Amino acid sequence: MTGEEILNSRELLKESLIKAVKALGFPATDIVLSIPENPSFGDYTSNIALQLAKLKSKTSKQTSFEIAKEIMVKMGNLDFLEKIEIAEPGFINFTLKDQALIPNLLSPVNLPKVSKKQRILVEFAHPNTHKAFHIGHLRNIILGESICRMLEGRGEDVYRANYQGDIGPHVAKAIWGVKKLAGQTKPEQMDTKQRAQFLGQAYALGSKAYQDDVAAKKEIEQINSQIYQRDPQIWDLWMQTRSWSLDYFQTIYHQLGTRFDRLFFESEVDSEGKKIVQQFLAKGIFAESEGAVIFNGEEFGLHKRVFITSQGNPTYEAKDLGLAKQQYEAFAFNLAIHVVANEQTDYFKVLFKALELIFPQIGPKEFHLAYGMVNLPSGKMSSRTGEVITGESLLSEVRGKVAQVMADSQLETKDEVVEQVTVGAVKFAMLKIAPSSDMIFDIARSVSLQGDSGPYLQYTFARTQSVLKNAPLEIESIDDVKKFLHLEKQERLLLIRLDYFDIVVQQASEQYRPNLIATYLLELTKDYNLFYQKYRILNSDNVEFRLLLTAAVGQVIKEGLRLLGIEAPVQM
Repeated sequence: MTGEEILNSRELLKESLIKAVKALGFPATDIVLSIPENPSFGDYTSNIALQLAKLKSKTSKQTSFEIAKEIMVKMGNLDFLEKIEIAEPGFINFTLKDQALIPNLLSPVNLPKVSKKQRILVEFAHPNTHKAFHIGHLRNIILGESICRMLEGRGEDVYRANYQGDIGPHVAKAIWGVKKLAGQTKPEQMDTKQRAQFLGQAYALGSKAYQDDVAAKKEIEQINSQIYQRDPQIWDLWMQTRSWSLDYFQTIYHQLGTRFDRLFFESEVDSEGKKIVQQFLAKGIFAESEGAVIFNGEEFGLHKRVFITSQGNPTYEAKDLGLAKQQYEAFAFNLAIHVVANEQTDYFKVLFKALELIFPQIGPKEFHLAYGMVNLPSGKMSSRTGEVITGESLLSEVRGKVAQVMADSQLETKDEVVEQVTVGAVKFAMLKIAPSSDMIFDIARSVSLQGDSGPYLQYTFARTQSVLKNAPLEIESIDDVKKFLHLEKQERLLLIRLDYFDIVVQQASEQYRPNLIATYLLELTKDYNLFYQKYRILNSDNVEFRLLLTAAVGQVIKEGLRLLGIEAPVQM
């Protein structure tokens, strides 16, 4: 049986509301059914009466509460509703009949699609070559990939882009460090991971020397100029060390289940960005100041930013102009989402204003999705001093904890499952927090099978599959489902929770907040585990229904985890 054959009670309820509003003579308006914060208020609630009260004529004396009562009368008695109640100042609360919830079990995953597909570019990851790949990058990638999956889930055409800094002072510092360490080590004998670690050490050495040693600072600035000028004396070393970083990054992307349609680099856009600034300097959008070229954001309530330095080098701002042009040429997007730390919020305000003036067909389509920082327990990370937790070291430490938890497991695919649980633990810990919030990564909590963790969700999914393994379901029609008319309290709670899934996913995708899905999955799994502990399944009088309920819960957990970028192992 397909999802289209099942009558969705929520959609029927929405249609009834639309008809009632129309019958009362009110103008057409958007009707939204929401999930009540307090379950005692019913299964769904609507504020439509409050909206209509704002649209009433000047002579009308109706309050939102009175409008709500009229709507209730017009709706009449609907066979799928248990009751309708009105709460001040005019909310209408609806409780569905148990029988109306049961058919949804045959199609628990039925995500709504957009009426008109958009082309959306999502730019994320952004690890700079020649620097350490730290846990902040992990959060960026994990968040970006989940955003892509949610957008694809609602039918959007998604283009994954990755913009990486491969030129600039940080590269010059790393290359200076590589030269200083060249006699002490042999990178050509190292593996991919070791070369990445070596680059991190070289960068930390170069950064410290740049701060503390005047002579070293001049040498690093000379290297920086040589890179911008594509000087053959430094170019081969730059290409070689750059490839070390990119090879290592690819291992992380693969491990996290992420791919990219296009890698963009600062070295590809710096020249074009500089030309754009020079072109629009003549048109008055930019101005010269003390030998540099600036954008005077103060004219727009923002702040001034340098786009070309007094040494003639393009800044990040200028490069981003060239990037925007290249990205639009590669993928003529309706929307470009840049997943970048919230420290850059003011930067993007200035950049987008400049883009709007230069490329009016691009600027208004740019959006900064700001996310919070990932901190060490001792405070903020610094790749300059080397005080970082790298992405690889975090995954390795979590993998060790997971292996301890699964030490007694006899699974033939134990290593594969350990890896799935490791990545799931890290991803869920990153995604359960609202993107805008800072976080401190708690390793012990991330691997727990008892709390708000990825392994807890994965374990619950594996539990549902274990229950179903030797009890195949043979439900062929709605009539087979509707015969289950009596529901226990915990069964009904699970049914209405399943009914909320597509609403939560829609809200999460519209707001770019995977944490809404994470919270929902925790609530669903806790409800199912309580049901599992409280009631028999295989040896009960309602065995068919409870197996069907178990199967539906499993499907929703698996789909929710997929949207978060987390795999769902069948056994743990």
